[in-house]
Amino acid sequence: MRNSTISKLLRISKAFEKHFLDPRDLPPLFFKETNNRKLILEIGFGNGELITRMAKSRKNDLFVGIESSEISCEKAIKRAYDMKLQNVKFMRGDGKFLARELFADRSVDLALAFYPIPWPRESQESKRLFDKNFLKTISSILKTSGRFVIVTDDAFYFEWTVNNFKELKIRHFTHELIPIRATKYGRKWEKLGRKSWSIMSFHKNFNVKRVLEGNELPHARIKEIDEKKMNEKLKMLSGMKFSEESLIVEFKGFFKGENEYILRTVAVDGNFPQMYYIAVKRRSDGWLVRLDDVAKVFKTPAVKKSIEYVANNLRDIG
Repeated sequence: MRNSTISKLLRISKAFEKHFLDPRDLPPLFFKETNNRKLILEIGFGNGELITRMAKSRKNDLFVGIESSEISCEKAIKRAYDMKLQNVKFMRGDGKFLARELFADRSVDLALAFYPIPWPRESQESKRLFDKNFLKTISSILKTSGRFVIVTDDAFYFEWTVNNFKELKIRHFTHELIPIRATKYGRKWEKLGRKSWSIMSFHKNFNVKRVLEGNELPHARIKEIDEKKMNEKLKMLSGMKFSEESLIVEFKGFFKGENEYILRTVAVDGNFPQMYYIAVKRRSDGWLVRLDDVAKVFKTPAVKKSIEYVANNLRDIG
């Protein structure tokens, strides 16, 4: 039993090493146009059935999948490893954010999004994948000959998405089709006799605003400060919230360790939230304000602003 467990853990470790990309380790616009191979992107790949099947049949192309579910990522990675695929990578995270920040304009030959959650209630509209900002992103990152293919079983979601394409004046075609059996939900909807609809859209250039500005760690140095005053200042910061243009930063509490303070922080850029820790560490020449060593976050404007805000407040102690 013990050897079996170790063997399973080693298999999982090797599978992740081969097929998993941590998007927080990648520089902005990591995926660029290449003439050597086609780039296929699937957003919301589920258990990875479709993307691995396509990767097996198109070995000269590069396949990249984005999925928010940790369990789905693990299943897809194991599937790709067991199939001995060499041309597929998976990332876990927000598809809207990662497509915008990691894929350059005119880099993707084919983008796919099959059976995403429709989020039907009006209060859930911000959660829907195919909002106008996302459609602008996808249209821009498609090559001039590229295609974006959507499949949904929800009539309202289909009509809502089509209307967004129309308002953005993005060229597209629609079809009613039988459910896609290459996906788990497609097989489920086929058994239930539900219809599916597809939308195919094409490249259109939009001025997409990106927020990532490199992977360097934001930090600030400050002079020696009386620790009692520092403790009072950080206690005051804890619970504070500030906003600036499209970003929000909120401090949720702080902890004192040996020669350092840790400030729990939430930063939001647009609709993209992150939680992390800011460390204020003693140095021989004063203090260093930076992301805690265990923090793995995207270096967005809100994250950088939070470091700057803490440092400026500590400098004001005098």
